[in-house]
Amino acid sequence: MRIIIGTRGSKLALWQAGWVRDQLAACGHEVEIK
Repeated sequence: MRIIIGTRGSKLALWQAGWVRDQLAACGHEVEIK
């Protein structure tokens, strides 16, 4: 399953989106941050 995460550009928002991406990727999902 491909998942796209939308986020703001602040350091905190990018860190949070990256954490979620890593968790989903560990479960085998294809994840993209925009």
